[in-house]
Amino acid sequence: MPFVSIRDLQMYYEIRGTGQRLLCISGTGRDLQRSPTIFDSPLAPHFEILAYDQRGLGQTSKPDIPYTIADYAADTDSLLNAVG
Repeated sequence: MPFVSIRDLQMYYEIRGTGQRLLCISGTGRDLQRSPTIFDSPLAPHFEILAYDQRGLGQTSKPDIPYTIADYAADTDSLLNAVG
């Protein structure tokens, strides 16, 4: 299971498939442990998909602080920089 240390988190992510990379930001309340995921969608055969559990969800750390939209955006940016 791939994890990356970013900001104040241990973030869980998955990369699957082939083709042009597609970043999937799931909605609040969704994580990669609950089916269906983006990997079950009709997009999956056509892209290399990068998906992750947002802070506080799934297998990603759950910091004991209020989360902001700016935190979510910075987390995504940090993940992209970490995995290329």
